[in-house]
Amino acid sequence: MDLIDRLYQKIKEDPLSPKMLIVPSYSQGHQLLEQICERFGSIFNVQVVTLQGMVHANTAFELSRRKIRLLEDEQAFWVVRQLMLHQAEADPQSYITQKSMVNPGVVRKVHQSLIELRMAGVRSGEIYPKAFSNENKGLFLQQLLGRYETFLREHGLTDLAGLVDCCMPAANDTNFLILQPTGWSRTERCLVEKIAGSRLHIIDFDEAFYTNGRFSNNQFTMFRAAGSLAEVREGFRRMQAEPAPLDHMEILLSDYERYAPVIHSQAEASGIPSTFSYGLPITYCTAGKAVLAILDWIEEGYPVSRLTEMLRHGCLKIPDQQASAGDWIRLLERSGIGWGRHRYVAILYSRNIGDEQQEMGMKLHEVIQGWFDNLPEGSEWRPDQLLEWLSDFVEQHVPVHSSDDQSLKTAIQSWNTRLSGIMVGPMTSEWAVRYVKEILNSLRIRVDATPKPGAVHVTSIHNGGFSGRYRTWIVGMDERAWSVPVKQDPLLLDEERTAVSTHLQLIRKQVKQIRSARDARLSLICGEIWLSFASYDPGERESRSPAFEMLQMMRLQAGDDTQDFSDLERVLGQPYSVMDVLHPEERRSTYDEIDAWAQYLRDPSGTRDGWKAVSHAYPALAQGYLARVNRQDERLSIYDGWLRMNIVEFPSTGGTLGQKAISVSQLEKYAACGLQYYFYSVLKLRPKDIPVFDRARWLQSDERGTLLHHIYREYLEEVTESGTKPSQHDRRKLQMIVDQALDDAAQSIPAPSEHVLKKESEDIRRDAEVFYMNEEGKTEQPCYFELELGTSEGEPMELTLPGGIQMRLKGFVDRVDRIGPHEYRIIDYKTGNTKRYASSGYFSGGTQLQHALYAIAVEQWLHVTGRDPEARVTEAEYAFPTVRGRGEYVRRNQNRRQELGDIVSKLLDSMNQGVFIPTKDIKTCTWCNYQAVCGAHAEWMVNKRGAAVNAAALGSLREVEEID
Repeated sequence: MDLIDRLYQKIKEDPLSPKMLIVPSYSQGHQLLEQICERFGSIFNVQVVTLQGMVHANTAFELSRRKIRLLEDEQAFWVVRQLMLHQAEADPQSYITQKSMVNPGVVRKVHQSLIELRMAGVRSGEIYPKAFSNENKGLFLQQLLGRYETFLREHGLTDLAGLVDCCMPAANDTNFLILQPTGWSRTERCLVEKIAGSRLHIIDFDEAFYTNGRFSNNQFTMFRAAGSLAEVREGFRRMQAEPAPLDHMEILLSDYERYAPVIHSQAEASGIPSTFSYGLPITYCTAGKAVLAILDWIEEGYPVSRLTEMLRHGCLKIPDQQASAGDWIRLLERSGIGWGRHRYVAILYSRNIGDEQQEMGMKLHEVIQGWFDNLPEGSEWRPDQLLEWLSDFVEQHVPVHSSDDQSLKTAIQSWNTRLSGIMVGPMTSEWAVRYVKEILNSLRIRVDATPKPGAVHVTSIHNGGFSGRYRTWIVGMDERAWSVPVKQDPLLLDEERTAVSTHLQLIRKQVKQIRSARDARLSLICGEIWLSFASYDPGERESRSPAFEMLQMMRLQAGDDTQDFSDLERVLGQPYSVMDVLHPEERRSTYDEIDAWAQYLRDPSGTRDGWKAVSHAYPALAQGYLARVNRQDERLSIYDGWLRMNIVEFPSTGGTLGQKAISVSQLEKYAACGLQYYFYSVLKLRPKDIPVFDRARWLQSDERGTLLHHIYREYLEEVTESGTKPSQHDRRKLQMIVDQALDDAAQSIPAPSEHVLKKESEDIRRDAEVFYMNEEGKTEQPCYFELELGTSEGEPMELTLPGGIQMRLKGFVDRVDRIGPHEYRIIDYKTGNTKRYASSGYFSGGTQLQHALYAIAVEQWLHVTGRDPEARVTEAEYAFPTVRGRGEYVRRNQNRRQELGDIVSKLLDSMNQGVFIPTKDIKTCTWCNYQAVCGAHAEWMVNKRGAAVNAAALGSLREVEEID
C-alpha cells in the first residue's frame, strides 16, 4: 500500500469520529484528501489543519483568560531588532557593538537563532558562554535571550514556544493524523503530544523513490537545454506536441524564484493557463512596479528620472483630467529639478516654470509637497510609517488595473496594521527602505496553493508531488539546484548546538532530513515523468552537471544499477536551445515564431533566401537597410534629408510673409546643420535634458547665464532709470543686486552643499566685477534692455530685408545702446570666450546672422514704434563680461545688409525645397544631441556635397556655406 492507501485505511478505522489531518500546509492536506476521494470515493469527518493553526485555536481561550497576546513571528523580528540596539548601547563590549551592524541581514539571522533556541526549550539561564567558540558571542546570545524573555513577560506577550503552558488536551474523541514530521523542534512535538495525547497517529511516507518498486513503473523522459529559458521552451514545445489535458500536468521547480517567472512568461505567450502555488513577485502587477519604483526614488535621493519612468510605464497617475502623462513628463524633464526633495518644492513653486506650465507646476507642487509632508527626514524614518505612506500612495497615485493591484494594496495595509502595535524604532531612510523592500519582496500575487481545473500547476520541489496528476515535469535537475548544501549557522555552530542543548537540531541532520523527505515525497508521483535541467548557465557562463538523482531515475527505468553519468550523457543527447536547430529529426509543431524561423532556416535544400524572408517579415528592418544603402550612394535622397517637397509654412522668398515665424537661432542652426534643424524645429524631437546630480556643481550653464543676464539688466535699469538717463555707476548697488539674485537663486535652486554654493557665488561676484569695470569707462547711453522684437499685441514683428524679402521674426535683444545722435549699437551677452566669434568671418557661412538681423530688426522697431524715426543701428557687439571672457568684445559694423538679404533668401529657398542635409563641419557632430540618430551621416555627405548630380538641390546652401 502506498501513502494514500494507508491514510485512507486509518481514516476508515473509525469513520464516525472526527479527525484532524496535521500537515505542513493546507494545500498539501487538501490535495491528499482529493486523491483519497478520487481513488476511494467520499470521506467525511476529516479536517485539514496546520500545527500552528491547531495550536492557536486550542490556546485562544486560555490566552484571553490570562490577558496575554500572541506575538507573531514577523512582529518578534522587530522586537529582536530593538533589543539588539538596546544591548549595543548598554554594552559597548558586546558581540554586536555598533548600530550600523544591526542591519536587516544580521537581525534576520539573530532572530532565527533566538527563535530556534526558544523552540528547543532553551532558556537564557541554560546558556553558558564558555561553551561557544567565541565567548562574547555566547554572552551576547545569553543576554539577548534574557532581554527577550523579560520583554515578553513585561508586556503580556508570548510566542509560539510559550504556548506549551497554555495548551489543553483535546476534550472530545478527535483522532489526530499526521504525516511523518520532518525537522520538528522539541516545542512542536510537545504541543502536538499535549493536545492529541494517545490519539496521535503518525503516517509514514513511502521509501525513497530510488528504492521504490512502484515508482520504477513510471514512464520517464529526460532532456537538457542550453539555459533555463531554452529548458522551459522545450518543455512547452512537448506540451503542445503531445495533446493531453492541461490539468494532468504538474511542474515541480527545484529553484522556484529562478524558474517561476520564466514559466509564467512562456505560459502567457503560448496561451496556456497556469497556476502558481507560491504566486509571482509583485513586479508582475502595476502597483508592485509602482511601490518598488517609488522606493528606489526615495533611496536614490529623489531623482526626477524615476518619476518620468513611472509616468512613461503607466505606474503613476497625477489627478488631472486635462494633462496627459506626456505633459507631466515634459514638465518634469524641463523643470531642472534633477535631484533632492528641496529642489522639488523650490523649483516647482518658483518662476522657473514657464508661464504656459504654471498651472501644471502648481498642481505638481501640491502633489509632491503632500508626499514630502508625510515623509520624515534625517534618522526619523520608520518602516511601519513608510508602509502607511506607500498604502496612501497606491490609493491616490497608482492606476489600479487588476485584482492583483488591489490585493497588493490590501497586503501592504495588513503589514502596516501588523507592525502598528510593535516597537519599531526610528532609523535612517536607507535602512527603512531596505526593511520595507524585504517585506515587499516577500509578498506574492496570483497565489493558487492548490491546482485548478483546466490549468497547469506550478509548484516547488519541496512542496509538490501531492496533486496526483498523471504527468509531472521536474524542472532544474542540475547538481547545484538539486543539492541541499550544508551551511553552518554562524551564531549556532553544530558543536555549539551540541553543548547548549541536545534538543537543538544539528545542521547536517536537518539537511539529511530535508533530502530524505523530498526523496520520499517523490515516490508519490505516478504516471509520466519529465526530467530536465539547464546544462549551461548563460548568466554565469558556466556548464552545469545533472543531479545524481537523475542518474538514479535512469537506472530505475533501465533496471541497471551499473549505469553511470556517461550513459546518462548518451541518453540526454544534444542540449536544446531557444532557437533549436540541432534536432531536425524531431518534427514537432512550432511553438512560436522563433521555432517557425528555426524550421525555415533549417531547410536542407539550402535554396531559401534568408534576407528576403527577413525583410518581408520585418518591413522596418528592410526600410533601415534601404536607408543605409541610399545614404552611402552618391545621389542625394530622402534618406539624406532631401524631402523634395515645398514646405509652405516657412517664410517665402517671393516678397510675401510665410505662415510661420522664425527665430535667428533657427536660421543659424539650419545653416550649421540642416538635419539638426529638421529634428529640432520640424519634427519637434527634443533630446532628453534631465539634470544629473553633481556634488561639485550648483548651477547648470543655462541657469548661470540666465542669472548673469538678470543681474546685468537689473543693474543697468537702476543706474540709468530704465534707460532714460546716463549711467550713474555704483559698485555697492551692483553688489546688493548680486547678493539678492544669489539669495533668490539659492532658494529656487538648492545647492548640493554650502561649499559649492559659496564657491560658485564668488565666481559670479567676480564676473559681475568684470562687468562693472567694463561699464564704468563707457560713454554710450544704454537705453533698452531685453528688448522683445514684436508687435504691441505680442505677435512676432514683420521684418523687411534688402531685396524685398519679408519674414516674421521673433526674439530678444539683450541690450541697445545709443552711441550718437540717432545712432545705436546692439549688444548680446555671452558667458563663454571670444574664440568662436573672433576667429570666424562676418557671417561664418550663415551660422552667425544674429548681429546683422537684430540690427535691422531693432532699427525698424524704433521706426515703427516712433521711438526714433531717424534711428540707424550701425554696430553690433558680442560682449563677454565674465572672468572667462576677460571682459572682451567682438564688434561688427553693420555695412553688409545687401549681402545679408541674399544669404537669408538662399537659406529660406533651401528650406522651402525641403533640403535638410547634415553639417559640413564633421567636428560639430561630437557634441550634437542627435548623434545617436544620424551616426556617421555627415561623413557620408562629404562626397555628395561636391557631386555634380546634386548641384541643383544644394546650390543655394553651398553658396551660403562659402560666405565668410
